[in-house]
Amino acid sequence: MVKKSLIDYVRNLVQKGYDISAIRNILLKYGYAGSEIDEAIKASFNPTVKHVIHLSHTTALVIIFVFASLLGVSSIYYYGSSRAPAKLLDLNLEPITTTAEPGQPVIFLKELSNLGSSKRYDVEITQEIISKATSRSITQKTETRAIETFGSTQTKMLVPDDAKAGDYILRVIVEYDNKKAVATLPIRIIASSKKETCFDGINNQDEGGIDCGGMCRQCEEQALECDDSNQCTSDSIEGNECINNPIEPCCGNSICEEQEESCAADCKKAEYPSFSSGTLDEIKELAKANPSKALQQCNQLEVPEQKDECIANIGEVQRNKNYCAQIINARTKDLCFLNIAKAINDDSLCEEVSIDSRKDSCYMTFVLDNKDYSVCDKITNSHLRQSCESLRQLNEMNQQNTQ
Repeated sequence: MVKKSLIDYVRNLVQKGYDISAIRNILLKYGYAGSEIDEAIKASFNPTVKHVIHLSHTTALVIIFVFASLLGVSSIYYYGSSRAPAKLLDLNLEPITTTAEPGQPVIFLKELSNLGSSKRYDVEITQEIISKATSRSITQKTETRAIETFGSTQTKMLVPDDAKAGDYILRVIVEYDNKKAVATLPIRIIASSKKETCFDGINNQDEGGIDCGGMCRQCEEQALECDDSNQCTSDSIEGNECINNPIEPCCGNSICEEQEESCAADCKKAEYPSFSSGTLDEIKELAKANPSKALQQCNQLEVPEQKDECIANIGEVQRNKNYCAQIINARTKDLCFLNIAKAINDDSLCEEVSIDSRKDSCYMTFVLDNKDYSVCDKITNSHLRQSCESLRQLNEMNQQNTQ
């Protein structure tokens, strides 16, 4: 006959919202027999054990609904225990500037994490802004990128000049091996705050030409002798004097101004040297024997993401958290602390992790790998903390049964 303590344990997990299949699998993992588990599950749903209970159609539907509503929780128990597929990508977007006028950029952080076993593979990234009103894309750009471990990139999407004010969706799609990772952010486009004037270098209002005609001075008043042959100035006569007002922004004035991303003449993109994964691997190998020289080589890397990853590799090889403190990117720094904490089996390093979700992930590593339930109270996520406590109870029950 199944023990009452096991029935109570199963009933408690079901009431908290855990999936039946997850409960069964975790009990199997701890050595309970399948028949014993099935009896406990059955008993946890039936108040009377000695009699057969005939359920009405309504009650049966309620139970089916309960089963269906508990789907999805089982993944907590498999964290870190199941083998990752060869290619598995996690995509996350963090907003920086999600309200913009036409002609201005929306800015966000794009975080890509390689969770699979493959060390490097190519992905195609499509970024687009979609109108909520029409469900149509108003702008789009695509890029191909090689994924190794993880990376956080600040990305800008320029809002088209003719975009109408309203609510939009920023959508990023990463495609690899017929799979997709999709993430979205809500954004808002607002009406332009730039005031139209007779000196803005644009043919607007009711002007007949650029800054002349209509409500502005007559176009013939703009004498040819006031033309300074500079496309980045608006030329006019005022009080019998030539006025050459600068036009901002203007492509061609040798100044990289805001909203001038598309001007290659003024805004030349920095060209970084290309470093292969072999370079990082070589520095990581060097760090085993000569960490100081390896750090010098990391500091010579000009690409910030590669430099941070390079320093993190030294920290993991040397099992020294001091290297993590030199990393700029917050995600890379957190993962550096997390990996060293696992390597030296020291959960106190989890406190160095800056983001709560990653800090909880660090603590759950010790729960699942080492059965260290002393960290349960340090976990901030309520569901993970409940899972930790439930695993603690199960471990205590298992120890009592083996005594």
